[in-house]
Amino acid sequence: MRQIVKLSIITFLVVILSSILTHSPVSAQAGSASELINAVNSLRQSQGLAPYTVDSFLMGFAQTQSDYMASLGTWTHTRADGSTAFDYGIKENVAMGTNMSVSYCVNAVWSDAVHWETMMGYATGSVGAGVTLLNGNVYYTLNVLPGESTYVENVEDENNTESINASVSQYENIMYIQQVITSTPGEDSIITHIVQYGETLWTIAEAYGVPIDRILTNSGLPQSTTELFEGQQLIIQTAITATPTVSPTPTEIPPTPTATQPRPTLTPAPTRTPAPTRTPTEPPSIFQRTLSDGKSLGIGLIILCGAGLAFVVYQLFIKKS
Repeated sequence: MRQIVKLSIITFLVVILSSILTHSPVSAQAGSASELINAVNSLRQSQGLAPYTVDSFLMGFAQTQSDYMASLGTWTHTRADGSTAFDYGIKENVAMGTNMSVSYCVNAVWSDAVHWETMMGYATGSVGAGVTLLNGNVYYTLNVLPGESTYVENVEDENNTESINASVSQYENIMYIQQVITSTPGEDSIITHIVQYGETLWTIAEAYGVPIDRILTNSGLPQSTTELFEGQQLIIQTAITATPTVSPTPTEIPPTPTATQPRPTLTPAPTRTPAPTRTPTEPPSIFQRTLSDGKSLGIGLIILCGAGLAFVVYQLFIKKS
């Protein structure tokens, strides 16, 4: 009994330990839905805006989209049924990356005007978030049901008016984001991009269709880089090493053989087969001839059996009487 209890306790501890070891890297690398909402609300409070209110429906709505993106292996605003969050009046930010942290997602990937509006463009609103980690990639979804816009006029509270105006000013500065003009590859196939005012890593990566981490690696920048400055040079694509082509080796053509006249073959003369010699045979004996004739042998056997039967009948019955 003691051994069973001891084994149960050890099994329970192993399960608890494995659970801790399994889940701890996920939260450290990717973050959770609540951490994503806290990061957005912290950013709002830094600009004098009230935090968004967490909504249970939006939480499930966002998590469903993150799970769907993970099943596809890419980010998308379209849901499994073909609809989008915008069809329901819900604002949405999505992102994906390899072990992308919440801070990097909010402050770098979503730092352009379109994504900034979802996080900072409204004075009030409800929020929900979803996070899915699959095969080392994390998929973030942020859904906001907006309330009143930050563009508010005739507000009685002077303090609130100043905070909102400060947020509007910050928002207007970020709105100076122009479409990224891509550069063409050089003779060595290297693509170099000069950062213009208002451009972000996210918009540049989207324009070229190259992941952010690859751009940072090509440019010799650390993966933790989140900010760019005007005039900075980025290497979008490095030189492509041309694969050497092997020239075909000429195949020697063998000389055509000259036809030779075949030698005539002699037809062998037929040989005579010696005629067989007759060997004299002795005539068969009477006994051999009798046995060779099956019919005669049968008749003889019948006569012999009949005579024997008659002799037996005579000896047993006629002679005694």
